[in-house]
Amino acid sequence: MLMKAEPIALCFEAICEETGVRPHFIYMSPQGKTLNQGRLKELAEYKNICVLCGHYEGVDQRLLDTFIDEEISIGDFVLTGGEIPAMAFTDALCRMVPGVLTNNECFTEESHFNGLLEYPQYTKPAEWRGIEVPEVLLSGHHANIEKWRREKAVEVTRIKRPDLLN
Repeated sequence: MLMKAEPIALCFEAICEETGVRPHFIYMSPQGKTLNQGRLKELAEYKNICVLCGHYEGVDQRLLDTFIDEEISIGDFVLTGGEIPAMAFTDALCRMVPGVLTNNECFTEESHFNGLLEYPQYTKPAEWRGIEVPEVLLSGHHANIEKWRREKAVEVTRIKRPDLLN
């Protein structure tokens, strides 16, 4: 079960003709480079992206060689098709488009954006079942809060994903 080259080529050519530009063509594939936040930041700079989802055995190699600019994987596992990886890719990418989220801090303060996992988060009440929110977060001292967040981000990353610190 392999997708034929010609129908996809006609589709890609129609996209180029209708838009007047050649988008950056991405093929969702377990053979691609694993997607990470750094690559998403780079891809967010593109004006036009077109994503191809294979299914079962994939797509005729000649089409890939002719049109595809890069292959992207969401991890070292195989699904029946590229639709779910494409949705994950699109959701992660759209978050960085200005206006999609209320402000840029909604994605720049997240895990992976700057190479670390995110620091712990707390909400009200200040004490829950005998466990208190760290005092520094209630202090109102922005520099100390930022320092605490950075230290905790490094600590969380070291414990949960030490590979990211290399």
